[in-house]
Amino acid sequence: MDDSLEKLRLEYIDLMLLHQHGSDAEDKAVYKAMERAVKAKKIRSIGISNYYTEKTAKRFFADFEIKPAVVQNENHVFYQNTEFKDYAKRYGAVVESYYPLGGRGHTEDVLGNKVVAKIAKAHGKSAAQVVLRWHVQSGYIAIPGSKNPDHIAENILIFDFELTDDEMEQIASLNTGHRYENW
Repeated sequence: MDDSLEKLRLEYIDLMLLHQHGSDAEDKAVYKAMERAVKAKKIRSIGISNYYTEKTAKRFFADFEIKPAVVQNENHVFYQNTEFKDYAKRYGAVVESYYPLGGRGHTEDVLGNKVVAKIAKAHGKSAAQVVLRWHVQSGYIAIPGSKNPDHIAENILIFDFELTDDEMEQIASLNTGHRYENW
């Protein structure tokens, strides 16, 4: 953590995540170090990433003084994992969606979906904007990745419309429970 601060030339980091499962002892040691860094004001918030079930995440909510503020997981219209999102919310944590638009090689699956396209047309928005709006309205944080400046600019323009309850239900019905990554 000190090396990261030095390389970034920062006094503190806003959010640091334990990336994925190690052994119980390794996870405990890393998370305890992150807690110490919060107390030393080197990190503002901590969380976990790639913990998809109550069983895998519960020790972070039960065994540590500082609960995860964020759980970063793959989430998209085909993998919504709402049960886990609701579980994390009980502890004040929010789920941050990586791959909100489908991710590596799967973006067209999400953005080309007929339901998404129909809703996008009704709002005069792109499919990406509808999907990102769905994430926000569902209570997720969405972090779409793009190198394209036009896509980056478009991705933020999701706060001038809302999806209806019916549209939210239509998108919820796309959930297959299938993730693209399985680490």
